[in-house]
Amino acid sequence: MKKFLTLLLLAAFCQISVIPVNAAVHVNSGRKIPVVYNGEKVTGRIVSSGDKIQAEIQTDVKVNNVVVFKQGGLVNLNVADAHKARCWGNPGEILLINGTAEDVKGIAHPIEFNYKITGEEKTWPKVMGAVSIFFLFPLALFGFVHGGQADLLPGKTINATLLSDFNF
Repeated sequence: MKKFLTLLLLAAFCQISVIPVNAAVHVNSGRKIPVVYNGEKVTGRIVSSGDKIQAEIQTDVKVNNVVVFKQGGLVNLNVADAHKARCWGNPGEILLINGTAEDVKGIAHPIEFNYKITGEEKTWPKVMGAVSIFFLFPLALFGFVHGGQADLLPGKTINATLLSDFNF
């Protein structure tokens, strides 16, 4: 019985000593991070340059089988430029450039992307305005027709990349 217990303890000790110690994982810049926006609809009328829009990480990002960025992790998107739809059928626009993504430990890391959302452009107000110069002046009133708003809709995926290296 003593031999059995000794062998069992020796096997357990050997098993414990063989387990590798988790070393720091190096995460390289350029790593793809899928980001998805799941909030309410955002338009060029609501946001302005300098605002931040919260999104989340779409799927786990693993490095050497270690989850570095967890699905649902917080991502902040920077609004570089935004304007609402304008007269003569000009569309609204939202320009999102770069931001930050939080890893599993809650540390924010810079990410890089360039995503532009443009509303629907309406050309007929421009045509009617041009025609009104030569024929019928009242047609110029069609110039007050606005283009479509730029809408950031829930479920939209943005492919971002990690901007700098770090050890996790």
